[in-house]
Amino acid sequence: MPGQSGFLTPAGPLTGADPTVFWIFAGATFLMVACSVALALRDAVRLRTALPVVLLVSATAWLPNEPFIDAILGFQYAADAPGELYTLAGRVIPVSALGIGAMFSIFTWYLHRQIVGGASFGRIVAIAVVAGVIDWPLEIMAIQANVFEYYGDNPTRVFGLPFTSMVQNAFLYVFMASIVTLAAPYLRGWRSLLFLPVIPGCYYAVALLCTWPAYLALHGGMATAPFLALGVLAAAMNAAFPLALLRLAFDVRTRSDADARSPAPDPHAPVAA
Repeated sequence: MPGQSGFLTPAGPLTGADPTVFWIFAGATFLMVACSVALALRDAVRLRTALPVVLLVSATAWLPNEPFIDAILGFQYAADAPGELYTLAGRVIPVSALGIGAMFSIFTWYLHRQIVGGASFGRIVAIAVVAGVIDWPLEIMAIQANVFEYYGDNPTRVFGLPFTSMVQNAFLYVFMASIVTLAAPYLRGWRSLLFLPVIPGCYYAVALLCTWPAYLALHGGMATAPFLALGVLAAAMNAAFPLALLRLAFDVRTRSDADARSPAPDPHAPVAA
């Protein structure tokens, strides 16, 4: 849908969703949901921890927030989507939106396990980039088929997908996994329930902390040149902030490993005078 849009509001509803592409996209979503549930249950039993299930529930709790973050992102689903899940705040949310929480759960948990398992910094970054790149053709296919769109006069779009979202969708998992890694030692027993609002909060944090220059340009109706400059800044911030948090998680892991290797003090050792 070309044309100007108002603050936080599309110029009109998106229609003309291709039902074949929609159900292909939805089918991939259902597969991801099944995988996220199976992975969470398997690791909960194997590792004897509720954390993967809590992470899954927290990721799923993202769903009611979808219409509100979409308004900030300048994003909308087709109003005539053949598989509507719910309508909230005047925005139609289709069943394919279930895949967002599934991806949050799968990639965040996998990266967290890689971090605590001793994977290198470069490997974590490479996994995140691959996960983001996998998302690009799926989103572009759906955009071209009017399943959803990034609306407004947005010159950062590449085949309809803003390059700010390309970067955000990769490094968002790094941000979430780093938060899980930093919080995990404290999430024992009932305290793991305190994690439930964290995954939705992570998305808001990345959107507001890292991508605000691009959203300011979008909703401010800026000209192409300053918009692109702010878009590049937002893309850089979407990589820099999560990577800084990942470095912090690695530093904590290194200290924990060093503490684990250090011999316990001998309570019977003589005390120096």
